Amino acid sequence: MKTVTRCFLLVSFGLLLGSSSCDKKPHYPENSILGTWLCQEQGNLYNFRQYNVSVDYYGSDSSMLVIYNFYKLGFNVETYATIQDTVITILNTSTQNTISGTGHVKRDFSAIYWYFNYYGQVDDYDIEAVFLRP
Repeated sequence: MKTVTRCFLLVSFGLLLGSSSCDKKPHYPENSILGTWLCQEQGNLYNFRQYNVSVDYYGSDSSMLVIYNFYKLGFNVETYATIQDTVITILNTSTQNTISGTGHVKRDFSAIYWYFNYYGQVDDYDIEAVFLRP
């Protein structure tokens, strides 16, 4: 009985040790801007706010992006942008609101740093934001 218990403890310890030493892979698409991001934003209108956004390709063109919930406008509002190397340029939105500015993607796709302006029901200038992987 002691032998069975000892074997069980050794196997359990080995599995525990083996599973804890594995490299943890990120749970977002590797080498890709696509997916869900956590936005942390600071502007003139809002002191600080945090919310999720989603980034996808617009159609089959990988240089065109659509961002959902940009500036917390809602997941039904699409913000269109182009990406060239690590620079994202905002083009327009699917509403009458206007957003202009740029984002810079880290090479490992762990963050996007934004500087933009919003013109809509109220205007908000010089907004700084960062998209981080949740």
